[in-house]
Amino acid sequence: MPPAALLVIACALLGLAVAPAVLLVTRRLLPDIELGHVRWHAVAGAIGTGVLFGAMAWRFGWSWALPSFLFLCTAGLVLSRIDLQHKLLPNRIVVPTLGIGLALLLLDAGMNQRWGNLLVAAVGCAVSFVIYLILALISPRGMGMGDVKLSAPLGLYLGYLSIGHLLLGIALGFIVGAVTSVLLVTGGLAGRKTAVPFGPSMFAGCLLAVLWGTEIGRVLLPAVFPR
Repeated sequence: MPPAALLVIACALLGLAVAPAVLLVTRRLLPDIELGHVRWHAVAGAIGTGVLFGAMAWRFGWSWALPSFLFLCTAGLVLSRIDLQHKLLPNRIVVPTLGIGLALLLLDAGMNQRWGNLLVAAVGCAVSFVIYLILALISPRGMGMGDVKLSAPLGLYLGYLSIGHLLLGIALGFIVGAVTSVLLVTGGLAGRKTAVPFGPSMFAGCLLAVLWGTEIGRVLLPAVFPR
């Protein structure tokens, strides 16, 4: 079996193994937040973590960038689950996600001399935060401060890849959010004025940009992703 395939399988199995431990750590960090004890929730979380770990292994291969993006998947899934259940993105998870993510990206930048990427990542972090902060101030009912804070680590990761990935990831977050809202309303699962958590859509948009940014970008942002 090719080494690349072995890495994908190994990372997928690692995701399955890591998910229960991550859930336990999250419950210790947030004892006042009930994450539910329904078995299928835990199974779905483990499968989702395994799938995303495998996808990141396929995307980055044997590289120093891989651990940082595996961590992004872990934190993003936890935050998405909390946001879906409680419409909350707690600082105890968001802030360490930014700090640990920066440290892991710094490791890749140091090993591969990608200091320019790290600089763009810092810019992406700041730009994303400012954009979402402005939107939250304009429409506080549509955008919470938790979403604003989550935009910082997501912008950090997207900016590390490129300015194009940053712009695309932000745009895809809003597209996923709009499509999700329409589907929920048309399916009778939410009303027109129902507040739908936006954190999972932001994370999904980020993942799409990370995994298939070039391909999607050539369709949505051809000026930024030329053929």
